[in-house]
Amino acid sequence: MNSKKVEEFADRVLADINAGMSTLNLYIGHRLGLFNVLDSKGAVTAEDLASITGYDERYLREWISVMATGDYLDRDDETGKFSIPEEHAAVLCDINNPAYYGAFVYWLPSLSSILQDLIEAFKNGGGVPYDKYGSAALEAIGMGNRPMFINDYVEKWISAIPDVEKRLMKGGRVLDIGCGTGWSSIALAKGFPEVRIDAIDNHGGSIEKARKIAIEEGVSKQIDFHVASAEEFGISSKYDLVTAFECIHDMPYPVEALKHMHDCVRPDGCVLIADEAVGDTLEENHNFIGNLMYNFSVLHCLPQSMTVPNSAETGTVMGPATLRKYADQAGFSDMKILPIENPVWRFYRLYK
Repeated sequence: MNSKKVEEFADRVLADINAGMSTLNLYIGHRLGLFNVLDSKGAVTAEDLASITGYDERYLREWISVMATGDYLDRDDETGKFSIPEEHAAVLCDINNPAYYGAFVYWLPSLSSILQDLIEAFKNGGGVPYDKYGSAALEAIGMGNRPMFINDYVEKWISAIPDVEKRLMKGGRVLDIGCGTGWSSIALAKGFPEVRIDAIDNHGGSIEKARKIAIEEGVSKQIDFHVASAEEFGISSKYDLVTAFECIHDMPYPVEALKHMHDCVRPDGCVLIADEAVGDTLEENHNFIGNLMYNFSVLHCLPQSMTVPNSAETGTVMGPATLRKYADQAGFSDMKILPIENPVWRFYRLYK
């Protein structure tokens, strides 16, 4: 046995444990609005932070210390005041910044809350229903993906499909499958004021929140939100664009969903799929993104898709070959990977 490797691996495990605890402290800071206070007020002491927020000073002193020793915050040794660097504020506070990841810290409490249910699923099969993940999951997914939709959807993704862009500029109908809390539909509606959108999700809580956000954003007249599954939504007309963002791998019946999408789209329309930028083999996924997506698969995507019988059990790590197989079975004639750069997603166009 190589003692140096033992020591290095032990250090790595301890660092991973520390990172997990740090993320929980990031969640506390986000949940209590502490990062936003630091961003707006500038350098403060723990006592200042307690005076501003009304929170307990002793807890704040410990929290601000862990944030400083973890290099999330800066500390001035002369004044004893803490501050958040503007670059860190862009990631943790600015919800419109493309680099914003503040909402993703909500994943940790959400995923931790279902561990006992997941352990039982490991022992006995079955899955963990989406509702079990709680409101923190809605925040993590909805606000976590929001920066991509508001910054990139119209400007980068649609612009990479010129025929679709031209049609949407004149109007057109769009079906947004798996819309979650609605930011995909909202961003598209703002970019193309003449477009009408049917947005569907099988989670009632997400749709309820999406309707409220659409009203706040002033686009509710363009979007009709529906609680429905991808394979059962009633077709009232043919659509110019049918989208499914980061949800095909979650579906228990992806082929049936894609068949329905095939039937929904006009012959000259577009089916746009965005899913994880992963490979088809374990070797291809032996990297940060692959490891990240397998983590999500074990803790969220796979168990919530296995709550129904005869699930496809796809999991988060759905590479191009798997999607192509599903698309072929659904009746699509071709699938092409679009030249859209994104750190975590890959974009596919399916042809009827």
